[in-house]
Amino acid sequence: MNLFRAFLVIGWIAVMVVTVHAFQELGPDGGSVFFGDFAHPWRAQFLSDFSLHLVLMAIWMIYREPKLWIGVICAFFSIMAGGAFSLAYIFIVTLRVNGDVRKLLLGKHA
Repeated sequence: MNLFRAFLVIGWIAVMVVTVHAFQELGPDGGSVFFGDFAHPWRAQFLSDFSLHLVLMAIWMIYREPKLWIGVICAFFSIMAGGAFSLAYIFIVTLRVNGDVRKLLLGKHA
C-alpha cells in the first residue's frame, strides 16, 4: 500500500507541475484548446478515451461514497480537475480505510 501511495503522490506532483506550466503558457483558457484538439484524429481518440475515464472515475466516486451529495461533489471535481483531484482523493481514501483495498474500492458497499 505504501508503494501505491507513493505512486499517487508522485503522480499528483507530476500533474500539478504540468498544470502550472500549462497555465503559465496558455492561461486558464484550456477548454478551447481541449475541444479544438478534437479536430485531430489521434488527439480526438486520446481525449475521448481520457474523458470516458474521467466519467468512470466520477461514477465510482458516487458509488463508493456513503452520502450521495458528497459523491456528486467529488465526481464533479474529478471531471473538472482530473488527476489533480482524483489522485489526492484516492490517497486520502487509502488513509481513511487504513489500506483495506476492499473498503477502498467498494466504500459504503464493503
